[in-house]
Order: sequence, then C-alpha cells, then structure tokens
Amino acid sequence: MNKWIRVLMVLGVILFITANTILITRENGSVSRINYISDWSKIRETDIVHSLAADGVIEEADTIYIMADQEKTIEEFLVKEGDQVEAGTTLFIYQSNQVDRQTSFLDSEIESLLAKRNSVEALIDEWSSLTPPASADTFADPVYSGEATDFEEWDPWTALENPQSADPSEWQQTMDKEIGEKRLELEKIEAEIEKLEKQKAFLQNERDDLAVTSPVDGIVKKLRPNEKQVITIASNEKVLTGKLTEEELPEVKEGMRVNILSHLFESRPTGEVSKITRMPAGADDGTSLYPFTVTLDEQHSDVQYGYHVTADIILNEMQGVPVVFAKSIRDQGDQSFIWVLNENGITEKREIEKGLEDGGLYAVTSGGQTGELYVTRPGKTVKEAPFITPLEPHRLNRGALKNITCKQVLKHILIGVLQH
Repeated sequence: MNKWIRVLMVLGVILFITANTILITRENGSVSRINYISDWSKIRETDIVHSLAADGVIEEADTIYIMADQEKTIEEFLVKEGDQVEAGTTLFIYQSNQVDRQTSFLDSEIESLLAKRNSVEALIDEWSSLTPPASADTFADPVYSGEATDFEEWDPWTALENPQSADPSEWQQTMDKEIGEKRLELEKIEAEIEKLEKQKAFLQNERDDLAVTSPVDGIVKKLRPNEKQVITIASNEKVLTGKLTEEELPEVKEGMRVNILSHLFESRPTGEVSKITRMPAGADDGTSLYPFTVTLDEQHSDVQYGYHVTADIILNEMQGVPVVFAKSIRDQGDQSFIWVLNENGITEKREIEKGLEDGGLYAVTSGGQTGELYVTRPGKTVKEAPFITPLEPHRLNRGALKNITCKQVLKHILIGVLQH
C-alpha cells in the first residue's frame, strides 16, 4: 500500500512539473506573459526648479555723499548717525551772520514805513470825514486835532486865500487836493514797503541755501564734521549683493528670479538679478569672483542691513508639469520610455520626452499624463502584457469579494503561484 502511495505521489509531482512546463513554454501561454508588479507610483504634477545657491549680504541700494562747502562754516548739525531722514530733511546749516544783519535792518525799515503808512491812512480818513461849513463864521478853528504824526498840522481854512469870502465849494476843492496828495504819498510808502519785502525774501532764499537737506529717504550712515565728505546717507531701499565663481558666471543672467533665504527673518523676500559685473573683484581658492546685485521686489521690515543670506537663483523652471522618478525611466539611444499600467490592465511601454530634472524627479513634457500609474522600478523581465500586483488584504472589503466567483479566485491564485 505504501508503495502505491509513493508511486502516485511521484506521478503527481511529475504531472505538476510537466503541466507547468507546458504552460510556461507555450507560445501563447498566458502565464508566461503576465507581469508581477510590486512597486508602482502615480504620475503627479509639481514644479521643477533648477536653481543655483549663492551667498549674499543685504546692503543699501545706493549711498549718497553730502559734501560741505569749504568756503562756508557749518553752524549746526541737525541730525546724528543712525537717524532716519526723509527727502527734504535739513541735515545742517551754515553760519548766516551777514544775512541775519541785513534781514534785521530790513525788518526795522519795514516797521518804520508801516507806522508811517498807518498815520497817513488815519489822516486821510480824518479829512475825508470833514464836511464843508455853511458860512465862513463857522471856520473859527478848523485845524486837524487828531493824534500827533510825522506831518505838519494843516488848517484847511488857512489854506484859502480869503477865508472870509470863501464858500463851501472852494473849501471842498482844497480838501480834495490835499487828500489826493496824501493818497499819492501813501502809494509811494506802499511801493517802498513792497520793495523792501522783496529784498527780505531774497535774503530768506539765501538763508534757505544755507540749509542743506537730504536728497533721499534713508539713514545717516556716517557724520564727519571735519571732512569735506561731511555726511553719508544709506538709502532705504535694500538690495542683495554677492559674488559668482567662474563656473557660475555663464549660468546666471540678468533678469533671473531669486528667492532670498535665511533663518534670520520669517518673510520670504524675492527679487531678480539686476546687475552682473563682468570684471572680477578678487579671487577665492584660485577662481575669480564676479559681483552681482539682486533688486528686491518689496522692502521687508524684518530684513536688516548686513544680514548674510542665501540667494537661490532660479536658472530654469517648469511649473505644474507631470513628473516621474528618474529611476523609472529607461533610455534606449536617443529615446526614453517608462512602463505605464494602463486602464486595460496592460503594462504599456510608453515613450516620453524628458524635461528638467531636480532631486531625482524628471519633468515629462510629452508621453505621460498626470494621474497615470507607472512602474517605479522596472526590471528586465517587464514586458508588454497583463500585470498583477501583490495582494493587500487590508484594502479588501466584503462588497468587492461578493462579485468574484470561485473559478476566478482559483485562476488568479494559480497564476500568482506560478508567476511567483
């Protein structure tokens, strides 16, 4: 009995091996043409940035030097180092002794003329208020008795050639003549006052010229009272300055976008390369260094002068493009392809065009769509054929199992065992 059992077992093994050999070697055998895929991913969309990191320092965009007139003496400084100034802020003034003396003299002359003008106006008002008498008897003493002035008191009656025979019309004519003369004198006084006021305004302009103001908004960086270059102002606009090596110089162009990075501030300043100096300024480890400047898009209050930062210069960029892992791409001559797990359950060899590469990811400019599945680590055995993946029990649910027949279950188990 045991002998027959051993014979049957040997025959079973031989039959099993023979059946598998036939299935695997058959030209149209389905088992041999199934791919077992254990590592796959989804084509996702992201930005690919090719950048160059360079060290830099935050500095003032412009430095303004205020020069002192060596023929003048500075009377007073109105600012000190570190002060914030605006365009038009007075920095210092020169001595103005002569201008002050001339201005004081003109003030005195103008004040005297104003007093004289007031007196003449009062006299004109007084005379204009007089009325002619009804007869000569009423002119007993018509002398002007107002406040004392710089003018001789005038008796309108004594001005007449024959007071006893004068009539009111003759008296009125005399009064009109005298009032007219006073008004003419008033015009001359006002003209003189206007002339002196113009002279005073001219002196005031000269005095204003003695005040030196800031041409820009900024910070007083240096104050040197005894030097010709008396004040140095750093403009409020900040820039980033750095240096490129010989190898980096050909890669960087003016107008390239820059991200400014540092742990010293929370903001994320951006800018662009505004200037590259083609003449080297020094060397480091045997390589020439070329200065460059980055103009900031916005001025951030937490970014201070003197901060050492990193300029992440964007050399090239592709935004919102499909990407795949570099290890998933297979190259054949000038062509590149990936293995795509298409909707028909087939492992498809798909030709693609590669774009920028960054951090182990390649941009796919054609041949791949966002959301498609592809083989992450394709082996040599992958071919265009149906594919299976490892069983993941934690993803199974009863609803899905109800739709699978026992025949399908046995078929897939057999295929999985044989393929594995």
